[in-house]
Amino acid sequence: MGSITEAIGKRTELSHDGRDVAITLAVCLFLATLTTGLRFWLSRRRRPLFSMPESMTLASLLLFYSYAVATYLILTIGHGGYPTSQTQSWRLTFTLKCVYYLRLAYGTGLGLVKCSILMALFRSLAASSKAARYAILVIMALCISWSLMATLLSLLNCRPLSYNWNLQRPEGHCINRNAAFMAVSIIDVVTNAAILVLPLPRVIRTKITRPEKLVMASLLVLGLFVVAITAVRTVTIAKTDFSAIYDNGKMIIICTTVEWTVALMIANSPVLWPLLDWLAPFHSMENAKSPFVDTNMAAGEQFDYIIVGGGTAGCVLASRLKQYNSSLSILLVEAGPDASNHPLVPDGSKATQLLGSELDWTYETVPQKHLHGRVLSNHAGKALGGSTTINSGGWMRGAKEDYDLWASLVGDSRWSYHGLLPYFRKLEHHFDPFADPEVHGFEGPIKTESVSSTGRRYPLRQLVQEVWDSVGVTFNSNINSGSPYGLVEVVENRDHGMRQMSSSVYPLDVEVMPETLVKRVLVEERDDQKIAIGVVLEDKDESQIIARQEVIISAGAYRTPQLMMLSGIGPAEELRAYGIDVVLDLPDVGRNFADHVAVSQWWQLKHPEKGLTIGSPAFTDPAFFRGNPIDFVALDSVPLDGLRQALVKDDPNSNPDEHPLIASQRVHVETFTVYAAGNAQNPTIATDGTHITTGVSCMLPTSRGSIKLADRDVRSAPRIDPNYCATEADRYVLREGLRKLRKALRDTPAGQEMIESETVEENYDPLGPETDDEALDDLIRRRAA
Repeated sequence: MGSITEAIGKRTELSHDGRDVAITLAVCLFLATLTTGLRFWLSRRRRPLFSMPESMTLASLLLFYSYAVATYLILTIGHGGYPTSQTQSWRLTFTLKCVYYLRLAYGTGLGLVKCSILMALFRSLAASSKAARYAILVIMALCISWSLMATLLSLLNCRPLSYNWNLQRPEGHCINRNAAFMAVSIIDVVTNAAILVLPLPRVIRTKITRPEKLVMASLLVLGLFVVAITAVRTVTIAKTDFSAIYDNGKMIIICTTVEWTVALMIANSPVLWPLLDWLAPFHSMENAKSPFVDTNMAAGEQFDYIIVGGGTAGCVLASRLKQYNSSLSILLVEAGPDASNHPLVPDGSKATQLLGSELDWTYETVPQKHLHGRVLSNHAGKALGGSTTINSGGWMRGAKEDYDLWASLVGDSRWSYHGLLPYFRKLEHHFDPFADPEVHGFEGPIKTESVSSTGRRYPLRQLVQEVWDSVGVTFNSNINSGSPYGLVEVVENRDHGMRQMSSSVYPLDVEVMPETLVKRVLVEERDDQKIAIGVVLEDKDESQIIARQEVIISAGAYRTPQLMMLSGIGPAEELRAYGIDVVLDLPDVGRNFADHVAVSQWWQLKHPEKGLTIGSPAFTDPAFFRGNPIDFVALDSVPLDGLRQALVKDDPNSNPDEHPLIASQRVHVETFTVYAAGNAQNPTIATDGTHITTGVSCMLPTSRGSIKLADRDVRSAPRIDPNYCATEADRYVLREGLRKLRKALRDTPAGQEMIESETVEENYDPLGPETDDEALDDLIRRRAA
């Protein structure tokens, strides 16, 4: 009994001054709560549901709260703060029970947060190498084992269990707690060091900006601090007399509290990344270097590579070539201007205002004979960055079957879906850091956002989902998984609602010649081969620029065949008709042109006063304008029996079962619902919040058109003939898509709750359940665009 009384006295004297523990606890609670709260606030703006790492971090924080409460009780209600003369046995028992709980909470809570960090690292690093994947799994197994070991030792270090808090029981005994707790602490140090080292190879190999380096350095310093403080605790445990634990108990509690807090801060490190968005403009200004050259400077010069067309692909190609070999000299020639400072370009929601502007080529088709002879507008970006300067930013990966068909056609598996998947991951900075790393990339230059991740909660979202579910088009949580079937949420390549042009996303450390047309490609014959050696510019001197290695034409689907034909490469008969010398007779240049076509409809809402669409005075949430006013795209197939008949009608000698549209599962039709109205095809509909717009698109058209010369002047637009809706198969797909849409909006409870009526042009009838093929074909001819 004497030794127990002495121990009580020591505990009382040393725990009487617990201010340093209390202050440490308060500061750590504030930091852990702040970083976790910020993380969850940011996450809720991006995703409606908890991810597994977030759930584990939250559980760890809750255990940390209980740990803090137990420590505070020790300092106040428990044995702490009372002189020996006032010591009561219940206070000693209460204190030891709290200490017992501290050990249990620590083993479980810190194990959870370590696994949370490792899961985040797995998402980021696992796709890069098998070694990284196995290393993370091994360390995670070690962390789980450590957590179980710490918990079990806390439970079993004294027998019977009550001896942990009732030291007066004569039959009680404890294991060598110094050795046991040192083993736990040493393994803790090892796992902390392993987690710190894991991302270092990727950080060293990856080229990152100065702000990103600042964030990574901060995380590494925090990691080193954790390793150091757990090492200090290990030494302290070795010196601790567990029969009088308060001799060194405060230092153990302080080290444990700080370790847990820093681990939570590291787990919540995503809150640091918005800082990069704020620092990015300053970093860009620091490193700004004008890449632009004028015609006079470039004329007569030689470059390793000349890329004609600084659009979506041209900018990426120039950037990647330079990254591959920084010694290369590369010239990028673009017909349009640098639009990065254009007032309408940065804000992605202003896309429709850019159509028909000076940044748009404003192409028109020839009269379409299958669409009542209508001439349709075909927009294309005329600026550095191409159509990424004017488009709406939709981000949709094709179906696996599309890429596999490419691979089959060319006999090269690298063009298959799985062959291209590493490149899909490489270019993508996916909005959900905890998505499947086998499917998505997280360190690419192109940032993506979903409707949910931007915090857009459109009023009609639930009804639209119910409408499609009622007709068998069920929700698919990932549009970009290679299997885009069903109702999918829209994803955009935006950064906080701002446009991402290829010219800004991919660093152009090359020479750029904007607002310059290439008149033709220079070709000479060497050893019976035609070799492109340079380009002639469309200027008064017809300046020539020579390529030492290659000339690459990346001028888009319209201008690339035009430039080839103006250079004498194409169908010989057509070239001679325009007085162009034939360099190489290639009859397929400009042939087999294919393009999507969509049929729009307008639907009057039943309750527009609720502020359901753009134009309504009540449709005011700023989040609604962070992207396109749309929640979902419905991707569906059509009845195959009817499609077989349509294919046979187009080609009576074919076997429809061998046709790609039949032979495998395909998305035939796409339907979108836009929360806005107003269209040149139906100017009587105002954008006043009373209507929505739908569009039905043929995703895999079988109609084929052409791009031909209008004359021999490169400044003239080519003759664009998509030959829309020339095949019965395309018309059948559109008819079936229109029928299903009408059924969804007019025959289902959700559709009837949402829609009052279809609005059509004067002298035409709305679609009905008995609308025949002829009437649907007429609608297609009137509305297809």
